[in-house]
Amino acid sequence: MPDPVVGAVLAKAVGAAGSEAEKTATSLFARVLGPSADAIGEALGRYTTYRMRNVGKIVERADAKSGGRGDRGIVNPRVAHVLLDEGSYCDDELMADYLGGVLAGSRTPNGRDDRAVAWSRVITGLSALQIRAHYLLYREWAARLHGVPGLNLGADRDCAMMDVELAEFATALAHDGDLDLDAVMHHSIPGLVSASLLGDHYSFGARDATQAEDSPFESVLRVWPTVTGLELYGWAQGLPGLLPYKFISEAIAFDLEDAIPRLVGVALNRLPKPPSAP
Repeated sequence: MPDPVVGAVLAKAVGAAGSEAEKTATSLFARVLGPSADAIGEALGRYTTYRMRNVGKIVERADAKSGGRGDRGIVNPRVAHVLLDEGSYCDDELMADYLGGVLAGSRTPNGRDDRAVAWSRVITGLSALQIRAHYLLYREWAARLHGVPGLNLGADRDCAMMDVELAEFATALAHDGDLDLDAVMHHSIPGLVSASLLGDHYSFGARDATQAEDSPFESVLRVWPTVTGLELYGWAQGLPGLLPYKFISEAIAFDLEDAIPRLVGVALNRLPKPPSAP
């Protein structure tokens, strides 16, 4: 467990003060990181207040995503170092939530599994806008595909083609109101495609000027999920290595503490038709 000096820093990171708060904060980090809390405690003690505050958010989200159970298991020390070191510069709430999910899912019985290193670098390599775009889209897939009979995203992701009303999506993406909507779209969607987090045959714009002439929306974003995008959403939820065929049964539409409203203008027109009633 981190020493008392680091405990004081941890308490400050989660906005607490006093000896009991320090014990609680230290216990939180030990619960989430397991034995790796010792290995990374000294490094955390050298972080600035800004970085420690961001680390505190990540660890709190990891604890929430694991249900605060304190399950037996070990976070690989390399995972703990890379994720928290790179994540300590991320002050975006959604990015902290994604990293918290990766941290929550990284505990293993022997602590040798370091897959979360790669996923933490995927997240920190994206902009906050790109993370938000990924969340908005994959949350809809998680909610709207849950339990759909006859759907296997491992065998046929073409069935999961999704149309989103473009103005609604762009507005939800540029949520703080001071960003150009066109620039936001041209940054976020091609960026996710470049990172293999969306299929490369996407389109957005006026329905008649895109490859989405059959869309129900006059202005439309048309996208497809990818194996990498599905798995990243699983990690963000706290599910490591979520396989595509399990997405419709295990992925959920998780929310942040400050919930982001769901998208309304969404159409999935290629889903398999339900079997006819006898």
